[in-house]
Amino acid sequence: MSFDLKAFKSDIVFYIDEYDKIQNLLSNIDSKMKEIKHFFDGREKVLLKVKNLKEKICDVPKIIEKLEEYNIKTKAIITDEFDEKNVTVENKEEEKEKTIILIKNLRSGQKITHNGNIILVGNVHVGSEINAGGSVVIFGSCHGLIKAGLRITPAYILTLSLNSPLIQINDIKHQLSKTYNNPTFIYSKGGKLIFDEIVQREEKL
Repeated sequence: MSFDLKAFKSDIVFYIDEYDKIQNLLSNIDSKMKEIKHFFDGREKVLLKVKNLKEKICDVPKIIEKLEEYNIKTKAIITDEFDEKNVTVENKEEEKEKTIILIKNLRSGQKITHNGNIILVGNVHVGSEINAGGSVVIFGSCHGLIKAGLRITPAYILTLSLNSPLIQINDIKHQLSKTYNNPTFIYSKGGKLIFDEIVQREEKL
């Protein structure tokens, strides 16, 4: 079974285990949802955890879209490297801001600012900007200015391709000297930013 769900504190987590083809996974989700759909009232917002997320990053929009067919919204994506149990907020008295999910292209001159995490399904064009208190996940190409972790640590940036003039996580800034044409995972370590480019392997038919 490549798809399952569990309760985590006050949330429901949808677990995606290892799978070979996205079509098989989507069929598996359909079968599981037909069995359990009576448990949901159409207003649920769930957490999504995908095993080997960095390798499967291109499939995530399809998974989110499939869940929305059953009126289930994804409010956050849990990664292996950054478990939400370890999240800290600068102001301890404030509740951690929620994740927002936007389906749009961010064009030149446009800016998104949010105190929590930002998930963008679309492209970030030259001259646009994202400022996030937490992490930033972009299911598209990124050519704009990205600032993450302005309020929450640890934080990361994940995008399908990257050619931005400036990337910032927490107070660490980095001017890019190369283009990343594959999914890229960016995080801070030892006072500098680490760029982990994931080269996709061709799926066998």
